[in-house]
Amino acid sequence: MRYLIQHDPAMNTRSYTWMLVIALLINSGCTTVKRFKTASYVGEDHALVDMSLFGARLDEPSPGSEVKDLWDLSASAQTQMIQILHERYPDNAQFTAALNREYLRKGTGPVTDMTTRDLQMVFTISKDRDYSQLGNRDGTFSHADRIEYLKFSLEIPPEFNLHFTGWNRYATEYGEIKVADMSFSRSLDLDADLDAELVEGGARGSISRSEEQVINTRYLKLNGFISDRRIEIEEEGTRGTDLTGNVTANVSMVFDAFPERITIPLFTGKEWDGAPGVSALKFTDVMVPRLEEAPEVVEAALSLEYIYRHVISGEKTFQEWDDRVAYYSGKIEKRVPLFSRSEVVPRFYCIGSDADSREVIRVRTPAGEEFLLQFADYGMAMRFFDWLARESGYPDQPAGSPVEIGRHTLIFRDRPLTWHTLAGGDPVKVMPVYESGDSGTSLPGSR
Repeated sequence: MRYLIQHDPAMNTRSYTWMLVIALLINSGCTTVKRFKTASYVGEDHALVDMSLFGARLDEPSPGSEVKDLWDLSASAQTQMIQILHERYPDNAQFTAALNREYLRKGTGPVTDMTTRDLQMVFTISKDRDYSQLGNRDGTFSHADRIEYLKFSLEIPPEFNLHFTGWNRYATEYGEIKVADMSFSRSLDLDADLDAELVEGGARGSISRSEEQVINTRYLKLNGFISDRRIEIEEEGTRGTDLTGNVTANVSMVFDAFPERITIPLFTGKEWDGAPGVSALKFTDVMVPRLEEAPEVVEAALSLEYIYRHVISGEKTFQEWDDRVAYYSGKIEKRVPLFSRSEVVPRFYCIGSDADSREVIRVRTPAGEEFLLQFADYGMAMRFFDWLARESGYPDQPAGSPVEIGRHTLIFRDRPLTWHTLAGGDPVKVMPVYESGDSGTSLPGSR
């Protein structure tokens, strides 16, 4: 007996349609609100990310002026002061000289601290962009790669007399993103193509599924830690947030200190010609950084740990839920320059000579104590310098008499400085106390 098996096209149509229904139902149960499609940890690669200290800038300290004159007063106080001086000095020359007098601030003499400095640092983070690896499944670069996590630290070596005291990262910064605020709706209509009998009976229907999501998430934008010699900063990336870029940190530092004595000349006018003179010398102590053994460039140890998110596939779309991800970890350690020694030492100025060897003018007190004649800024040093030059040229100054100001005597080359030395002897000029190479300004006729 022979059987005839006929192919039923309607059966194939039904089978295909029901397979499509099942596939849609399965797919409707999935969601696009995912971090990735697949993820795996590959291993260590220390060449995917780099970090450097782009710039570090110190603030400019100043011991501040310890004297004030008429023009430091308020408008009403100036008016009253001018009226008092006019009544006391009716002569024009005396009145003009009185206007130019300077007065010590109340409380002159306390120690001024110049060892506390503020440092602004800009850290630059970059990642390797090797476009020659595009499309290479065994490579470590794609357009969708990003740095997902960073933790870096800056540590001051113990040989430097420097300590951290504060910074601008005490509060942890968080970021918030809206992951989803979406509605999904999928449906399938059933019609006559499924089965002729169903249609004859008037059967028709649909299968549908809807999904509504409102999801927010918070991530760590910036977190930090500070100790005596170390600062640490932590960052976390998220969807579409690459950690490549700059991070700014402002820190306060303090140096080990030792005191320096600063000279404050009190200028007054000569009654007979109105030219400013020096009536007395006052002094104030300033605490400066102790850097005798510090190198020309002060460096710190920079350390970076990172997690690198590499997209193996799915980089053609902007969304990340369809990415196949491989994670790499890495670490970098290097030394970076913070500032130069010349930026830290105070910019004090003295008067002396460096023709053969460096010799500077010193001050001897009535008790026999000696210390360097140095000034807090170049302007004050030049003003005192000009006074010495002018006084040395006056005919009423005995050539061999020592230069005395009040009860203080100026000492040069281990003996009292004389007006003859200033008038035509050794070349004397204004020089920086801690720096070399400044040609300075010589006294007229001293060369």
